[in-house]
Amino acid sequence: MFIVAIPLMIVFIPIGHFNRKKFEKKYSKFLTENHGKNFFCYNNRKNSRKYIEDNIIPNLTDEIEIVYLNGKKVESDYNAEFMSEALNKLKNYSRFPHLMKIRNGKLIDKSINNPFYNILNLNKPRNEFLKQINLFFDLN
Repeated sequence: MFIVAIPLMIVFIPIGHFNRKKFEKKYSKFLTENHGKNFFCYNNRKNSRKYIEDNIIPNLTDEIEIVYLNGKKVESDYNAEFMSEALNKLKNYSRFPHLMKIRNGKLIDKSINNPFYNILNLNKPRNEFLKQINLFFDLN
């Protein structure tokens, strides 16, 4: 069985590698073309979604784009495949909500899970949380 699979592997591994390189080139172009974009990412977690949609998103500036992760489906105004790649490459991930910004062709991210749950569960002031978001994005 393994001997039969070897010729198939010889054909399909280079094709997969080529397709991945092609996608990475397009993703890199996406990052370059979207320099300066800011993203607030959240998911469908029941205990936080309604609060985010009612109390956080309406208070974000227009310079911040929303990315909603509905299960495994990415919902945003941007190419879902590229946004999914960005979410999969998060370096500082520690649950949602999460912030991402694109600067100089690179994705920079920050988890705001802990400060968010301090607001949600401990009734901390929302203003400090919004200031942290604006500070990360260099917004006044």
